Amino acid sequence: MIHEAYFRKGLIMLLLSVFIVACNKKEELRCEPSHTPAENANTSKSNNLSVSIYLDGSGSMLGYVRGGETNYVSTLKSIRNLFELSDKLPVEYYRIGSPMQKITSSEYYNYGITTTFYDGSSNRFPEVSSPIDAAIISPEKEQKKMTVIITDLQQNSGDVTKLNKLINDTYYNIENRDYAVGIWAIKSEFDGKIYLEGNNPRSFDYNTGQESAKFRPFYVLFVGPYGDIKYYFSQLKKYNTNQALLNSDNSKFMIFHPDHILDKISVLDVTPMSLPQGITEPFSLVNGGVVVSKSNQEMLKLSSSLKQSSTINYGVSLLHSEYSLLVDPSTIQAQVKGEKFDRFKRTFVQVDSNSEIISAIELKDWQILPEENQAKFAAVIQPDKLSEPGIYKLQFDLINSSLAFPNWWKEWDWQTRTGEEDGSKTYNLQEFFTALKVRTETIQSEIAKSPQHSGWFIGTLCYAIQKD
Repeated sequence: MIHEAYFRKGLIMLLLSVFIVACNKKEELRCEPSHTPAENANTSKSNNLSVSIYLDGSGSMLGYVRGGETNYVSTLKSIRNLFELSDKLPVEYYRIGSPMQKITSSEYYNYGITTTFYDGSSNRFPEVSSPIDAAIISPEKEQKKMTVIITDLQQNSGDVTKLNKLINDTYYNIENRDYAVGIWAIKSEFDGKIYLEGNNPRSFDYNTGQESAKFRPFYVLFVGPYGDIKYYFSQLKKYNTNQALLNSDNSKFMIFHPDHILDKISVLDVTPMSLPQGITEPFSLVNGGVVVSKSNQEMLKLSSSLKQSSTINYGVSLLHSEYSLLVDPSTIQAQVKGEKFDRFKRTFVQVDSNSEIISAIELKDWQILPEENQAKFAAVIQPDKLSEPGIYKLQFDLINSSLAFPNWWKEWDWQTRTGEEDGSKTYNLQEFFTALKVRTETIQSEIAKSPQHSGWFIGTLCYAIQKD
């Protein structure tokens, strides 16, 4: 008899639940982004690429070739192997100076690694200054061009703005959406003079020996189609004559291009580790004549006893493009839309943008974890903003307006020198890179053509919330 009574009770509860569900409207709230990422520029390798390699021949480069097989020497060999051996491309070589001097592949390979190329002792390679900006030349019409510049960035008079301006005016602008700027920054052994330009020009002797902490930076600039730069960066790992260099802190790669910051936008795809008391994460929500099933949004049920603000910590996928700068978490903002289920209309209706419902959840304390391809944030739930029991939906379209500064920009810059004769730093380096970062942000704003969407769309996060 007892078992029969339990059976009848269970059957009644089951039928009651079926009746409740049958009498309620079924909804599946899907999370659809309000924006789509910008259409990416071409990511494939060009079929017909013109390559010009410019090697700084000024005296400031002399110290890199004293000391045998330095990182600088192995890099020069790798650059030649990269273009001539990997794809057998026709490559033009130049020695930077006034005037610009065309040289042969053999002269680049055999003399570029010797003191003769830089010390002014040869009639073939006379003493020259460093007009690096003169290497930026417009391509012929319909011709895809890769310009490679190998230099210590000791521009004449220490003025890097001329180089930035020519790169921007010639290649890196909204009219040339395929083009990007790539940087391979390398620290090398050095034994020679370092020349400081600016208001008080001077020089000093500097010898690193084999102390890697003292190595002096130089830079390989790639100005060309994005797909080609990314391809040849990957090929460098195959054709580099010094594999240990690629995996050390003495080698840094990055590409500036507004369309290639993120490869994957964010959704709420990670369940929080824990929930505050009074908040649960059910499989469905039932209230006020509607049953909401879980799709691709977070579902929270708030107890009627919950009065105080509560915080839930989340992680979401955030996959940056290879070699790109990271998004700046301090500039992530959310454009919020809210809906509430209307029991009389039996549908979800949008709430006014000034409604308190819009601020029922605040997303804050963003952190970027590039090694884990994740971003972390805190969602602050404010139940008092949901004045009535019911089911609500909040959608957060996330926009990021700027890019972060890599720490090594500052660490390698002259302003962080340990003394007045610290040759491990580059004069005006952070200024040069910052100008490229700002240019990337400016092009992105021009692409968007809207002050409201002037940054990068990084994801859409949605919440379905039931308040009892």
